[in-house]
Amino acid sequence: MRPTVYPLLAALLAGLALAGCRQPRSQPLAQPPQEKPLRAAWIPPDAVEVGAGSDYPFGLALAPDGRRLVYPAARAGLVSLWLQDLSTGETRALPFTDGAAAPFWSPDGSRVGFVGQGRLRAIDLASGSIGDLADAMAGRGATWNQAGDLVFAPDGTSGLMRWSRDGTVAPLTTLDRNAGESSHSWPAFLPDGQHLAYLVASSERSQAGIWLTTLNSPAMRTRLSASDAQPVIAGHTLLILNDVTLMAQPLDPTTWMATGRSALVGLPAGRGPLGQLFATAAADVLIYGAPGSRLRELKWVSRDGEAIGRAGEPAESWDLRIAPDGRRVAVTQLDPQLRTLDVWIREGTQPVPTRLSLGTDSDESAVWSPDGLRVAWVGKRRNIMIRGAGAVLPEQISATFEPPLQLWDWSRDGAYLLVGRTTAQTHDDLWVVPRAEGAKPSAYAAGSFNQAYGAFSPNGRWLAYGSDESGQMEIYVDSFPRPGTRIRVTTAGGTEPRWRNNGTELYFRRGSEVHVVRLSWRPPLLAVASVDRLFDAGALIRAFDATPDGSRFLLNLPASSAAPRSATMIVHWKLGRD
Repeated sequence: MRPTVYPLLAALLAGLALAGCRQPRSQPLAQPPQEKPLRAAWIPPDAVEVGAGSDYPFGLALAPDGRRLVYPAARAGLVSLWLQDLSTGETRALPFTDGAAAPFWSPDGSRVGFVGQGRLRAIDLASGSIGDLADAMAGRGATWNQAGDLVFAPDGTSGLMRWSRDGTVAPLTTLDRNAGESSHSWPAFLPDGQHLAYLVASSERSQAGIWLTTLNSPAMRTRLSASDAQPVIAGHTLLILNDVTLMAQPLDPTTWMATGRSALVGLPAGRGPLGQLFATAAADVLIYGAPGSRLRELKWVSRDGEAIGRAGEPAESWDLRIAPDGRRVAVTQLDPQLRTLDVWIREGTQPVPTRLSLGTDSDESAVWSPDGLRVAWVGKRRNIMIRGAGAVLPEQISATFEPPLQLWDWSRDGAYLLVGRTTAQTHDDLWVVPRAEGAKPSAYAAGSFNQAYGAFSPNGRWLAYGSDESGQMEIYVDSFPRPGTRIRVTTAGGTEPRWRNNGTELYFRRGSEVHVVRLSWRPPLLAVASVDRLFDAGALIRAFDATPDGSRFLLNLPASSAAPRSATMIVHWKLGRD
């Protein structure tokens, strides 16, 4: 948020309190006049990118009092929750919330729940302690009532679950497959703590939308709206999305059904890929974000950061990898029509890419075969897919795992794939998948910390990867195929290690910077000769890669035409009182 907003909001609150104190005791209190809405731009702190990846690009959640805000954001490549006091502007990262997404508040504002590391978790803001509540491998929202009950969506393929204060977890809603339902998600308690609104995804238009049910009789439900975005409840008001228009629909406090006319409160407002509404509201504060992800551009730069070209036109792109020939690029990009992630091949500066993945589900995290003839990627968050880079022959499923799955690298001898697997017990781990027929995958780095961003060395004897065991993501190098001679090569944070083809340099990114680790070989050991910054890109880098000879880098940066990193905040947004 802009600095001038903090004292403005604080002064406004103080002024209202002072006006109440001056009211003569001998006269009845007059109804205060309706406050006029106050608009401001909310902007996150520098060097952080709001959101928890392509699935969770917004995530802002206001506390019940409307004066605190929590949201996931990445700094130096590590996603965690951030807490901001809207009156003072004080902002801090919440400890031990790595990989958190979809935060939500307890009714008393003392705890924040979130999805992270395959679990539904909660952090106590006073003590900083974190507790695991239930499994949620691909969570789609949660909500908390005053009695301490939690309702959550554990994934995108099932009904809602209920977590009770005694720790028991049981199904709450059941999908109606006969009506084409595929998921129930983004639940939201109404003020009575018994009624519940949630989003239904269905192939039948008459079935899809926002539905209302109760904790005691979840099978009895009523359709509230045809909106295809998450319901947001603010008092006796339901916020819904109509195209890109944020509408406020009054609810009858007796039946909780829609009553009266809806009113426009924000434009334009967005929707996430999993049905999230880019809006949060509590008390008299509303914050909403513009539609979609910002456009990105893939920019080629030299070793000193000088721009030397672009890889195609701006698009909503995510991870990327350069082919062994140094010309072609495999990039995960959002399809503008289907709004799904797909793998595309870009060549040189050609403006039109070639679509490689054929499915309408999520396809991402592509890597190249050593000869540059094939590309492997993750489809549906569980399948390792392989297809020729020419996009002629059909794609094939090479292996299947429990989701979520990430593909990190393909060894230079073609013998191994390196994948990331997330479990509730050990969080993010690195696994090796042999390409030999009949060979079984095995864990390489698994434990109580997160291990990610793995990269095979050119000679196949070493593996570089990131781990957050120090409290932040740092780069380590260990022997391969058997770990045991690990060294730490960064001390101030780093992600996405990339090897030079002769093994003498290792590149990594830190926020907006790209650094190089120069390595010295003392057989059979490896040592760090120096660590230096190559350049500062001037904007947070979402993903990057280096050409095999280390002479050029490709950076995923905000496009010059992209919208600013701000959302709209409105104080006193309500048209009427609850």
